[in-house]
Amino acid sequence: MKKNEVKKSKIYLKYITVVLVMMILGGGGMFALAKHRQQSFFVAKRSMLISHTIHEEENSNISFNSQDQQMMETYSDIVEDPTIAQTARKKLPTQLRKRYSADNLSNMIDASVSQQSLILTVRTKANSKNAAIKITNAVSEAVKEKLPSIQPGSGKVRLLAPATTAKEVTTPHVKKYVAVGLALGGMVGLIVCFVEETWNRLL
Repeated sequence: MKKNEVKKSKIYLKYITVVLVMMILGGGGMFALAKHRQQSFFVAKRSMLISHTIHEEENSNISFNSQDQQMMETYSDIVEDPTIAQTARKKLPTQLRKRYSADNLSNMIDASVSQQSLILTVRTKANSKNAAIKITNAVSEAVKEKLPSIQPGSGKVRLLAPATTAKEVTTPHVKKYVAVGLALGGMVGLIVCFVEETWNRLL
């Protein structure tokens, strides 16, 4: 009886070891992959209010506030249009103009709208803090300048506080990769143990 218990204990210890080893391999592998893919960049943002004035609303039968809210997604798409990037590039310092083409800038720009709001936020990611800040402010100025001609009848663009800081962002997140690697490794280990145990019982 004791021999059987000792034998079972050894088998269980073996299985636990297999699972742990597979978890370590999985976690280590995903850690290495995350580090290989990891990159850092800076993100700066600036918000703007796009709406018609109270005076315009008082002299119109149209609810401009409601109309402006419905148009916010369109304004967001316009911000990401190459036309805005081309105008923004002209507003950049010479060094940044040489470094970034209009196509580069277009891929760096992202615009989002708060739900049920007239606030549109421009975000720009770049490989340096200074570039992210300068480009974000240039894009915001470009939107203010070009929106009326691109979308006639649009609300007035009122730029809020200029971008002065940029947040450093690092992706992918190593901890998430390691957690996934540990989970996958543990799963593979359990499968290996299950297959071996089933095979041994069939013999």
